[in-house]
Amino acid sequence: MTGKRVKHEVSGETVVFQGGALGKTPDGQGLSTYKELCSLASDLSQPDLVYKFMNLANHHAMWNSRKGAAFGFNVIATRAGEQLAPFLPQLVPRLYRYQFDPNLGIRQAMTSIWNALVTDKSMVDKYLKEILQDLVKNLTSNMWRVRESSCLALNDLLRGRPLDDIIDKLPEIWETLFRVQDDIKESVRKAAELALKTLSKVCVKMCDPSKGAAGQRTIAALLPCLLDKGMMSPVTEVRALSINTLVKISKSAGAMLKPHAPKLIPALLESLSVLEPQVLNYLSLRATEQEKAAMDSARLSAAKSSPMMETINMCLQYLDVSVLGELVPRLCELIRSGVGLGTKGGCASVIVSLTTQCPQDLTPYSGKLMSALLSGLTDRNSVIQKSCAFAMGHLVRTSRDSSTEKLLQKLSGWYMEKEEPIYKTSCALTIHAIGRYSPDVLKNHAKEVLPLAFLGMHEIADEEKSEKEECNLWTEVWQENVPGSFGGIRLYLQELITITQKALQSQSWKMKAQGAIAMASIAKQTSSLVPPYLGMILTALLQGLAGRTWAGKEELLKAIACVVTACSAELEKSVPNQPSTNEILQAVLKECSKENLKYKIVAISCAADVLKATKEDRFQEFSDIVIPLIKKNSFESSGVQTTKNEDENEKEKELQLEYLLGAFESLGKAWPRNAETQRCYRQELCKLMCERLKLSTWKVQLGVLQSMNAFFQGLMLLEEEYADPEALAEILLETCKSITYSLENKTYSSVRTEALSVVELLLKKLEESKQWECLTSECRVLLIESLATMEPDSRPELQEKAALLKKTLENLE
Repeated sequence: MTGKRVKHEVSGETVVFQGGALGKTPDGQGLSTYKELCSLASDLSQPDLVYKFMNLANHHAMWNSRKGAAFGFNVIATRAGEQLAPFLPQLVPRLYRYQFDPNLGIRQAMTSIWNALVTDKSMVDKYLKEILQDLVKNLTSNMWRVRESSCLALNDLLRGRPLDDIIDKLPEIWETLFRVQDDIKESVRKAAELALKTLSKVCVKMCDPSKGAAGQRTIAALLPCLLDKGMMSPVTEVRALSINTLVKISKSAGAMLKPHAPKLIPALLESLSVLEPQVLNYLSLRATEQEKAAMDSARLSAAKSSPMMETINMCLQYLDVSVLGELVPRLCELIRSGVGLGTKGGCASVIVSLTTQCPQDLTPYSGKLMSALLSGLTDRNSVIQKSCAFAMGHLVRTSRDSSTEKLLQKLSGWYMEKEEPIYKTSCALTIHAIGRYSPDVLKNHAKEVLPLAFLGMHEIADEEKSEKEECNLWTEVWQENVPGSFGGIRLYLQELITITQKALQSQSWKMKAQGAIAMASIAKQTSSLVPPYLGMILTALLQGLAGRTWAGKEELLKAIACVVTACSAELEKSVPNQPSTNEILQAVLKECSKENLKYKIVAISCAADVLKATKEDRFQEFSDIVIPLIKKNSFESSGVQTTKNEDENEKEKELQLEYLLGAFESLGKAWPRNAETQRCYRQELCKLMCERLKLSTWKVQLGVLQSMNAFFQGLMLLEEEYADPEALAEILLETCKSITYSLENKTYSSVRTEALSVVELLLKKLEESKQWECLTSECRVLLIESLATMEPDSRPELQEKAALLKKTLENLE
């Protein structure tokens, strides 16, 4: 009931078969006892017949004891003696394997047989190849117990023996054990794992440099198997053991790995992506840009600290020119066509290591590597892009000047001609990396690099993109490599003007605007440009102004205003190929007539700045554009409510307010010092300002008061030689009636401050020109009353100034 078999004692006289069941021997004797069976096998010189008899008697109760088999074989071994010798190559491998059978009874029985048969301890070494062949063949048997016993036998066989004669068999053993490692039965898998660990240890020892030619042969045999079968296996345990073995071999073999590096390094680089959990790719695809960048950086760091990368770094120590010729093309191919973050990032890391390990040997191949890295610079993944830029920054140190020049020309072409942000980012990252890791190279090519950096640092940043970061990179490159910004512009002025002109001629509106900002910066920082550069800049800017309005065109106007303001003295001279003041004003005033209100605001401001800097009198043309719009704006703001939604209304109101403020400021700047022009427009302009002062919001009031200040500052009526008491009295009365609103504004102190400044200026000018009589008693009363309201003002300085002005006015009476 327990399932255990009853043990029976077996002797030579034990009856195995009933009399006559197997017939008789040739000499008429029976075949019933065990002793007789063994004698027959011995007489026929075929000991393997015993196994057939054993099979026939399998179901006999007496035969269930394996001790009987052992006993029988002892008899055969003793009687047969030398007759067994021819059969030993077939017999020894099987007996050796049976010693490791999972069944304890069989194991003990076969061990007894083995001990009886094998008296010479060198028997295993003698029949090593035969035993190995049998074990490898039976590793894939369809019976689990045979597979398991083969694994255990192999584990025992490999320990502590010289295996130089079976090096060619090692790949087959590895591959077969890899298959068994994925067996359906757990005990078989564990046995295979044990055998693989032993095999790994033995192989690592065999790859030691002290083994000489045998070590080289072992490495040559093992690497293809471990790389192609082991590391690419779907079984986790197999991959782990293969990688672990490769790392140990790389540490043990040392310089012997050199001939195999061209195959080993690319295979390990590919494995960086293959062995990475695929769930990371899934998460990366569904993450936000910020999350993706952080995750990919962590993935690349993990790949660089992996055992595969450790093995690669071991190999790199021994590389020289004899190996690079084969390795570099494979590396280039992997950079271009490699799939996965780890592989591409690993390739970039290998290139960086090569530039430090063998810089001189790498020089002939630097051009090819640069070409391959260019494809990585335009990768959509920002982490790969940065890795390739980092590698390029190191690689230029070992490359020829011609290769570096081609690279810089390519980057410059990308930056100037390509509109996709990825190209501009790659240019910034690469130039910055060259400046940081190969500063000598950058200094040797400063005339090509620094003008591009200057243009790049004036890129119009978009909040949604990383352009602000790019601007910072360009700025760092510029500042690190020039003797101060002013000195840098002076040093590379010709190149800067050439590149900004090219930018202004670009088909991209954004690039045109960027060129204009860069030109404005040149003009601001050099204080004054000299011919022929001034003419070149202004010609380029005016050419850019021609045509329709586009996004960013305002920057051209701002640049013209900056250049003219900084170089007004130089513009007075007549120089060939340099636009005259008249041509500049004509172009700018033409832009003031454009329909786009946002653009028109900038154009009017620019025109006012140019008029102020050049002291030209174009007030008639200018006022014909600006004043009607102020009046129209005034009418619309108090007119009928539009049907637009609230957001649009709000934006439109803000734009109109901005226009009003800009228009009044521009009128003040453009107010000319010309008696005839002033006579024509002073009354109209004063009336316009006074009307807006009474009806507007505090922001407009403030703008009007600042404009009024500029108006009275330049009003020639307030000078003794241009006196016209009647006209001045009329203007002063109009002004005093309106300015009282601002003086009595209790809410905004800035309005009161500006109004006091206007009153102070008027009184000062009247004092200087001795025209007090033009300030009528009505005007004085209005001012005194308004100033009196400021006595309890919250700001002491305003109280003091108001009291002082009031006292001055009272003294006049």
